[in-house]
Amino acid sequence: MGDGNRKLLGAVLATGAMIVLISFSVGDEASFFQLMMLVSISASVAFFFTVFPGSRFFAIALANFLAIYSCIFVVFVEANFTMVTRTLAELAYVLPILGFMLGTWLRRAAIRDIVVSHKVQEGSKFRRGLPWMLPVLLVGISTFAIPGRDLSPLHQGYLLFGAMTAIALAVFIVSSNVAAFLLDTGLVFEAFFKRVQRLTIPAFAFVTFYSINVIVFACFYRILDRFSDGPHFVIEGVGREISFQESLYFSIITVSTVGYGDIVPESVALRALSAIQIVFGVLLLLFGFSEIMSYSKERGAERQE
Repeated sequence: MGDGNRKLLGAVLATGAMIVLISFSVGDEASFFQLMMLVSISASVAFFFTVFPGSRFFAIALANFLAIYSCIFVVFVEANFTMVTRTLAELAYVLPILGFMLGTWLRRAAIRDIVVSHKVQEGSKFRRGLPWMLPVLLVGISTFAIPGRDLSPLHQGYLLFGAMTAIALAVFIVSSNVAAFLLDTGLVFEAFFKRVQRLTIPAFAFVTFYSINVIVFACFYRILDRFSDGPHFVIEGVGREISFQESLYFSIITVSTVGYGDIVPESVALRALSAIQIVFGVLLLLFGFSEIMSYSKERGAERQE
């Protein structure tokens, strides 16, 4: 498998995992919206991959864009249209997608030229591709006045369908600009995967050192608790000896400076040891980030040479 195919496969798997994750989180059990979301995104990606085969990451960018749109739509409906029937909400969800697909089909020749160019738009050209977001945002923001109104489910349904129709019409009109924006996003996405691939080795080394820090201090916590007078820990409000599994968990939340409060250091010696781990963790984070960036720059210079 070539280098480009590996990057494309990684992008496809990451995108697919995100879409499945979102579909199971936004819908109820056995929700039809889950199925509609998966089918809509899959059909859209298949359509664009077939009509515009020149760009490998164009369809991937579209899939990510539709996944984000799905999350925004669910928040949009739950915040402003709580009494709308599920069937109407699902139909409203599909409208902008259909509008975009229809617009790109009618302008497929111009969009194909953009896709084949494989160049990110720069300066004013790129900025001209963004104003299409303004009418979409205005329509969405204007609906936040609805929850304070005493509207019937029927009127809320009319407003939702009207708002999504307006968004679908706006997307249909500027579909070529949206496509250009997605192409730019896809090319940036491809460059991102190239950089991530170069960072695999230093990132793995950093995670290894970070894990060693967690494990070593977890052992210190366990040994201190076992072989010295306590109690050193208060676990869920009870002073008792900590297990090794709990010491690993405490080491992780300590080095990450989260501190959920379910395990609390009680003795002075343990608090001092926790402070030392936090200092080591912060230093490791700073030096690790610096080394990853330096490694990336060195590899980039080597590739250019």
